Amino acid sequence: MTRNTKMGRSRRYAVTIAALATSALMLTGCSPAANQTQALASAGDIEPITLTLGHSYAVDSLQSRAAEQLAERVSELTDGAVTIEIFPSSQLGSWEEMQEGLEIGSVDIVIESLGSLERYTDLAAIEGIPFLYTDAAHFFEVWDGEMADEILNAVRDDSGFQLLGAMYRGGRQVNSTRPVAELDDLAGLKLRVPNQQTYIETWQKLGASPTPLAFSEVFSGLEQGAIEGQENPIDVVRYSSFYEVAKYVTETNHLYGNYHFQFWGDSFDALPKDVRSALETSIDEVSATYRDESIQEAVDNKTFLQEAGVEFFEIDLDDWRKPVSGMVQGANPTVRDWAERISALG
Repeated sequence: MTRNTKMGRSRRYAVTIAALATSALMLTGCSPAANQTQALASAGDIEPITLTLGHSYAVDSLQSRAAEQLAERVSELTDGAVTIEIFPSSQLGSWEEMQEGLEIGSVDIVIESLGSLERYTDLAAIEGIPFLYTDAAHFFEVWDGEMADEILNAVRDDSGFQLLGAMYRGGRQVNSTRPVAELDDLAGLKLRVPNQQTYIETWQKLGASPTPLAFSEVFSGLEQGAIEGQENPIDVVRYSSFYEVAKYVTETNHLYGNYHFQFWGDSFDALPKDVRSALETSIDEVSATYRDESIQEAVDNKTFLQEAGVEFFEIDLDDWRKPVSGMVQGANPTVRDWAERISALG
C-alpha cells in the first residue's frame, strides 16, 4: 500500500513531463546552449532566490561534482539570480530526512535514486527488482526511451515528488568484510541495505541477513562489525572510503539505476517559469555529462581499489537469479507490467 493510499489519497497531482533529455543530447551531439540562452533572455527580471541542495555522498564524489555543475550552470543562465547552496555528506540529515525536508520546504533539491521513494509509492519498487536488466545497454534502452517519462510521471502523480534528470550510476555491487566468491558465501552476511522493502526481500531470498541502516552510519558499522557488507555502485565504495574497512567486492550488477534531482512537485511548479527553465536546462546538461563520466571513471575506480588491496569476484549469474526470479510476480501490478516490458527489451 502506498503512503498516499494510507492518507486516503487526499492529494493528487497533475502529471508533468519529466525532463529526461539526456538521450537526445547524446544522440544528436548538439549543444542547445544558444537557444537556451535566448530562452532565458529575461533572466535579469528574476528575483534573487537561494535553493538548498542536499545529498549523502562525499564532497569529492561524482554526485557532489554534479551538484556543483548544476549550481554553476543555473547561476550562469539566470545572471546570478538563482543561487544553489550545496550540503554534501548528509549535512542536512539522512536522505530520508532530506526527502521529508522537500515536503515541508526546508530543503529544495535532493540527489537520490528513484528507489529511495519506495516508502512513498510502491511504484518506486521498479528500480529494486533484481537482475531486471541484462547489462548497461539494456538499461539505457529503457531509460532513454518513452518508458522513462511514463515511470517518472506516474511516480510524481502517486507520491508528489518531481524527479528530473537521469544520472547513470552504474551497477550495484556487494562490498564486504569477508569474501563472497559464490552465492553460498552470502549466507548470513549482515548486509546493509536501504530501508526499502524490495531491497530487504531481495537479500533475504539470496540468503543474506539484510540490515537497514542510514548511509551515514555505514562506514562505522563496517569498521565496528555491526554489519559485514553493503551494496552500492563502485564509485561509492571508493569515495565513501568503504574499501578501507571492507576489502572485498563481488561484481553482482544486481541493479542498474540513475540518480535524479528530486523536488517536491508543488514547490517546483511554484517556482517562476524562468527559474524552472534554467533548472531543467541545466539538469539536462548535467545528466548528459554525468553518464559519460560515470562510465569512464568506473574503470579508474576499479583500478584504484585493486591497487588499494581490494579483491574482486565475479558471480555465476544463473545461480544468483534463481532465488529472486519470482519477485516480479509479487510486485505491484503496474510495476509488474513495467518489469515485463523491460525484460522483453533485453
